[in-house]
Amino acid sequence: MAADSLQLLEKCPPEKLDTLLYQVIDGLCGHCHPRYQDYGKVWNIQLWNQVIEACQRWIKDAVKNGLTKDKMEKSLDNLPAEIQRKLSESVTVRRDDIRASLLADTAAISHSNLKDFDWKLKLALSSDKIASVHEPLVTMDFDILKGDKNKIVSLEMDRQELSKLILSLETANKAVLQLKT
Repeated sequence: MAADSLQLLEKCPPEKLDTLLYQVIDGLCGHCHPRYQDYGKVWNIQLWNQVIEACQRWIKDAVKNGLTKDKMEKSLDNLPAEIQRKLSESVTVRRDDIRASLLADTAAISHSNLKDFDWKLKLALSSDKIASVHEPLVTMDFDILKGDKNKIVSLEMDRQELSKLILSLETANKAVLQLKT
């Protein structure tokens, strides 16, 4: 479906194709989107939507997968060479902007951000039920920024719970590092 929709770019006059591609990228980056009025003579509204969605999807995939210019053109081998070149050049020129926008969109999924944290190590010697416990406990205070407000969330964890938290944070860190590369 996406490849078929990208083939609709062949209908676009060559002098308007660069402008269209940069407008699509501007739209992805949170700026002005391309207007149907400017291309209404080329496509009907249904085909217009297909073209825009296919371009956005291909551009996002090319940036997410870190495709080189050659690999981009190879993935578009069903299109004429001039369209391949213009698509790959537009993505290459604006790659940093597109990546920043995709990362911002991903970060915007959560409306809360970790601002700071504090931890304390305690040794529980006994409890009201057991005379001798000798169990290390960690108290973590997370300072979470939600909009303009700070909220402190406190957790007390034993060794196993702390290990699970560390493992999940390491997994999240690996995911972030993969997005950066």
